[in-house]
Amino acid sequence: MHLKTWCICLATLGVSAAPQVSIGVPADRQATRVAIVPISGVIDDLTVQSVERRLQAVRAQGFDAVVIELNTPGGEINSMLDIIQRIKSDAPANTIAWVHPKAYSAGTLIALSCREVVVSKGGVFGDAAPIAISEFTGIESLSETERAKLESPLLEVLSEAAQRRGDDSRLLDAFVRTGKPLWLVARERDGSLRIADSDDLARWGLSSTSTPMNLAASASPSRKPARASETDFSDGDSWRVVEPIVASDALLVIRDAEALRYGLATAIVDDDAQLRAYFGAQESARFSESWMEPVVRFLMSWPIRILLVAAFLVFVAIEFLHPGFGVFGVLSACCLVLLVGAPALIGIAAWWHVLLVGAGVLLLLAEIFIAPGIGVAAIAGSAMLIVGLVLTFASTDPETAPSRTALTNSLAILAAGGVVGVLMFWFLSRTFRESPLFRRAMLATTLGGPNDGPPSAAPSVPRIGATGIALTDLRPAGRAEFHGNPFDVQSTGGYIDRGAPIEVLGMSTGTLIVRSAQTNASENP
Repeated sequence: MHLKTWCICLATLGVSAAPQVSIGVPADRQATRVAIVPISGVIDDLTVQSVERRLQAVRAQGFDAVVIELNTPGGEINSMLDIIQRIKSDAPANTIAWVHPKAYSAGTLIALSCREVVVSKGGVFGDAAPIAISEFTGIESLSETERAKLESPLLEVLSEAAQRRGDDSRLLDAFVRTGKPLWLVARERDGSLRIADSDDLARWGLSSTSTPMNLAASASPSRKPARASETDFSDGDSWRVVEPIVASDALLVIRDAEALRYGLATAIVDDDAQLRAYFGAQESARFSESWMEPVVRFLMSWPIRILLVAAFLVFVAIEFLHPGFGVFGVLSACCLVLLVGAPALIGIAAWWHVLLVGAGVLLLLAEIFIAPGIGVAAIAGSAMLIVGLVLTFASTDPETAPSRTALTNSLAILAAGGVVGVLMFWFLSRTFRESPLFRRAMLATTLGGPNDGPPSAAPSVPRIGATGIALTDLRPAGRAEFHGNPFDVQSTGGYIDRGAPIEVLGMSTGTLIVRSAQTNASENP
C-alpha cells in the first residue's frame, strides 16, 4: 500500500501516532518556511491587534505557510470574527490551525476557518455556543432572540467552513447548537463512514443502543465521513453504528483521536519539529506577542482598573487638600493616563472618547481654579469624565447582550473604584493622620503632633474684613495666617498664590471664606 494511503487509513481508524508526512506531502500543503503565530488566553480586542501585527510581520518576511497555534478557552464574538477576517485577508492560503492543547468556543471557529486543523496529543476543541459573561455576576441568561442573534454569525462561519472543507454541516453546527443527536456509522463491507442523525438511523432500521462496530476491523477508503445520502439507503448494504458523536442535550466537544476519525483534523502534531515535517519544511519561526501586549492586558484587567480608579481619586483628593505639593497631581495624572491609554493603544478607545475624558478634566480644573464652588462646570466635567471612562472601557454597541454586559461591567468598575478610593483615603487618613504629610494634607487647624506637649488654646477666629497672608496656594482650599495663627481657608475668587494678601469674607463649616485683598483694593480705590 502506498505510504500516503496508509497514513490516511490510520487517521480514519483513530491511531494517535503522528503521521510521517515528510514524504509525499500534498502540493497545497508543501512549504519551505513556516511561521507559527500563537494565540493563548482569552480572545479579546488586544488579541485582534496582536494577530494583525504578527501576520503583517509574517507577510513582510516572506513566509509561505502560517500555523495559528491555539491554546484558548474562547473569548469575545466580535474579536473572533475580526481574527477570522484577518486570517482570510492577511495570511497566506496555506494557513492551518494547531490545537495545542485546547481551543474551546471562539478558538474552535478560528481553527475551522483555517485550511486544515492539526491537534496535539490529548488536544481538545468544541463547545462554541455563545454566552454572555459578566466579570462580577458570571454567566447571564439570554433570551431566544438574543441567542439567535448571537448564533447567526457563528453558524455562517461554520456553514462556510463546511462547504470549503467538505465537512457535514450538522457536525459543525453541533459545536454551537444542541437538540440534534448524531452518530458515526460504518458500512460493514468496507468500513465507509457516514454521519447519521435520528432520521437516518430510522431509515436503516438501526438502534442507537446497538453494539458499536469495531472500526479497526474495517479499512475505510475515505478519511472524512460523508453525510448519509439517499443512495446509502437503497444499495442493500448493511450498516452498523460505530459510536455516538453528540447527545441531543450536549454541545460537541472532541479530542484528538475523535477529531481524526470525524475528519475534522488531519494529523497529530506535538512539537515544532513534527510541524515542519507536516509541511515538508526546513525552517520554522515563532511570532509571539510583544512585551507590551501582556502589560496592556494586565492594565485592562478589572482588578487593576478598580485600583487605578481608586488611586486616581485618592491622589486627586490629597492634591487638592494639600496645595502646592504637586506630586499627588502627577500621580493622579499617571493613573488617568493608564486608564485611558491602555484601551487607546489597542483601539478600544476612539479618539473622541479620549477627548471626552480630557474635556471633563479641563472643566473640573476650571471649576477649581477659575470659578470655585459647585457649579455647571463641575457637574458637566464629572459627567464627561465618567462617560468617557466608561466608553474607553467598553466601546461597543449596547444593542446586544454581551455589549450591554461590557457597559455594565464598566459602570461597576467605576463604582467599585469609587468605593475603594473612599475607603483607602479614610484608612490612610486614620492610620497616618499624625505623619507630617497627612497633618499638612488634611489641613489640621492646630500645629504640632501628639508629642509636642499639651495643645494650646484655640486661636480666636478672625473677624469679617480681617486681612492675612496665604501660607499655601489656594486652589481654592489651602491655609492662611491671621495674627500669627494658621487657619483653613477657601477662596471665592479662584487661584490665589502663596504669600498673597487675603481678606476674610465669612466662615462655612469651620473653614474661613476669603478673597484676594489685592482684588478688593483694586475694586475700592
